[in-house]
Amino acid sequence: MKKSILSALMVCSITLTSAAVPMAAIADEYDTKIDQQDVIINGLKTKESEAAAKLATIESDMLTTATKIDELTAKEKTLKDEITTLYGEISDLNVRIQKREVQMRNQARDVQVSGSSTSYLDVILNSESISDAISRVQGITTLVNANNDLLEQQNSDKKDVEDKTKTVESQISVLETATKELTDQQASLNTLKLEQEIAKNELEAQRSTEESKKSEYVDQKAEAQKKLAEEQAKQAKQQEAQRKAEAEAAVKLAEAQAANPGLAQTNVVEENGTTNTAQAAPTPEKPSNNGNTGGGSSIGTGGVSEAKKRAAQIALNSVGQTNPTGWGQSGECIVAVQNWLNAAGIRFSPGGPHSGYTQSGAVQVSWSDVQVGDVVQYENSLSPDAWLDGVHTVLVVGVNGSSVQIVESNNPAGSGYVSTTTGWTPSPYAANFRAVVWRFPG
Repeated sequence: MKKSILSALMVCSITLTSAAVPMAAIADEYDTKIDQQDVIINGLKTKESEAAAKLATIESDMLTTATKIDELTAKEKTLKDEITTLYGEISDLNVRIQKREVQMRNQARDVQVSGSSTSYLDVILNSESISDAISRVQGITTLVNANNDLLEQQNSDKKDVEDKTKTVESQISVLETATKELTDQQASLNTLKLEQEIAKNELEAQRSTEESKKSEYVDQKAEAQKKLAEEQAKQAKQQEAQRKAEAEAAVKLAEAQAANPGLAQTNVVEENGTTNTAQAAPTPEKPSNNGNTGGGSSIGTGGVSEAKKRAAQIALNSVGQTNPTGWGQSGECIVAVQNWLNAAGIRFSPGGPHSGYTQSGAVQVSWSDVQVGDVVQYENSLSPDAWLDGVHTVLVVGVNGSSVQIVESNNPAGSGYVSTTTGWTPSPYAANFRAVVWRFPG
């Protein structure tokens, strides 16, 4: 079989790769995350609106309070002007009161104002005539009345001073109380405004953070969609390559069958467990009953069990199929051989490129003794059980003289395509690799 394989390419991709990442599912996952971020962001926007409304109410209350304070300030100025005027009036009243007191003291020294009969009698007795007496009595009466009026005015002025003083003191007290209440209210509103602004700023910061997360998810979704498109393009390219490989394999198979019809017949194991040799190409005679193969030109002249014939037929029936590849997938070379043998009742347990055979009871045989049902495994001679680039597995399904037919899966690597080759010989392409022929019991 022609082996034109680059060193970077594996014949059996099961050794290094697993299933491709489902990019479409990842993109859907980002859609979910973006939707969740939208819910969070909308919730924060609602809270921001509520905080802004509260802040507007507080600012309105502050404006109202400030207006009241301005009104009180204006009233305070007016009241202070009134107080200044009142203090001036009080001062004037006090001056008049003091002057009256001086005047009243002087009059008290000059004239008795007690109103006793002796005082009036002295005035009459000392009068020169009746008319003089009457005049003096009238003068005394007038003086007494004037003094009484002066006293009443004095008392009235003093009462006005007391009343105006009380009014001023009351207005000052009311003004101071109102000013203090409004100042306290303004301070409380300032605190509320500060707290509300802090809460609003925190909400804006949270929203900014969540919007940044959403932007990250949007970018990651775009990257995932880009990778998805690249993966789809890659798969389309691989499918086209696989289609071409299938067409080439079909042409090769048709050419081989046309060139050697007998060989084509010997490669088919019949349902009854025997090979159809009616049109088979001549083969050298097998040694007689002792089973000695020395001197003969045929390979693997020993008997082949019915189970192994069934396994070969199952493998041949799979030719042309394309199966999924990736770790443990049926399109991988060793998994395909395991499935074919196990389906025929021959136990081939999963394991390494070497240990999988030993733990299944298989033994090594030489290539010169290869038979139908044997498995050829490419393994690294330095690390036989390591999954390294170059590991590959094929099943022998036909032997005609020195010509061997095999069925293999996943060649080219990653295709999962099942093909058959006639006239095949082992040829590991990787350095330090060898071909080991394994024979299973059964």
